[in-house]
Amino acid sequence: MSDEFQIRTGTWDDEPNVGALMALAFATDPFVRWVLPDPLDFVTGSLTHAGITTGPAFDTGTVYMIGETLGAAVWISPDAKFTRKVKDSDDGADMPDDLAELVQKSGAFKPSKPHWYLAYIVVDPAHRGKGLGTALMNHSLDIIDRQQMPVYLESTNPANLSIYKRHGFELLAEVQVGNSPTRYPMLRAAR
Repeated sequence: MSDEFQIRTGTWDDEPNVGALMALAFATDPFVRWVLPDPLDFVTGSLTHAGITTGPAFDTGTVYMIGETLGAAVWISPDAKFTRKVKDSDDGADMPDDLAELVQKSGAFKPSKPHWYLAYIVVDPAHRGKGLGTALMNHSLDIIDRQQMPVYLESTNPANLSIYKRHGFELLAEVQVGNSPTRYPMLRAAR
């Protein structure tokens, strides 16, 4: 992989870039667009979402960037203080009525033992198909595997399940509440 695609640790200075990547990468994600169906709310929410919801990853140095701003993987370490926010967002957008129940039901599959949590992995759509997401995932999993820790995630897009399965994740359930889209809790055992 060329120097243009080197992986580095992201910092709080990267927060706006990660937000912009989220806006690009999740523009057609069923769950994210259910939560933020209004285009303006979606874009403005994406720009601040990284810092609001996954600030602990910036604090602990577990945001990995590929290239200057081509992609990012945001990981919550086992010892990070992480609480999901499912009430009305800070940007004023109303959250769907079924959101809290959906997050609670899908979160029931989260391991009780210490584990890493993949909050999200995003690649600029203009650079998809170049192996950047795979490089980010491999880089992260190499670090985690040295710690022999399990990894948990909740995919919000069925199109991504095969990608996660290729990296050793197993589908635990398909969770849907009311008119919500399905969430897919997945676990990768410690290695």
